[in-house]
Amino acid sequence: MWGRKRETAPAAGDDGEGSAGLRRLVLSTSPADLGLAVDADPDRVYGVLMEIGYDAAVVTIVSLIDGTTSMYISTGGGTIGAGEHEPVAVATRSFVAMAQVFVGQSEPTTTFDLPGAGRVRFQLLTVGGGRTAEAAEDDLGRGRHPLSPLFHAGQDVITQIRLLSEQQTS
Repeated sequence: MWGRKRETAPAAGDDGEGSAGLRRLVLSTSPADLGLAVDADPDRVYGVLMEIGYDAAVVTIVSLIDGTTSMYISTGGGTIGAGEHEPVAVATRSFVAMAQVFVGQSEPTTTFDLPGAGRVRFQLLTVGGGRTAEAAEDDLGRGRHPLSPLFHAGQDVITQIRLLSEQQTS
């Protein structure tokens, strides 16, 4: 259903429920049902969500091992199917590979809570189940946290989505 094909964007006027539904879907769907072939290692990361909390919303970057990439905004809207463009897909695959390095610094979870303002939560999708880690955005951005390299890899995905958006509007 996800794979490399374009996903369906939330309807116009989406108040965030469409974005929340897409987030719930990716968090609750098996790698096989997402169209992903991964080995059986329970610690194998096949996807990662980087969720950044702001006062008015949470921005969620969804990155899957095959390059599938989307960005959701909790108040509605976002960018769907950005991974169809190779620079975005390359950054996404690098982000997922980096998440594999940090899987041991995350905790098992089944709740996938959103972060508060000023916080970044990583939701790692592994063959063995969900894992999570969280830190202050300022600490991550300034390299003061062990997860800073993962944060910067996620920022590379955001940069590629932004560049794609700028190309499409010019």
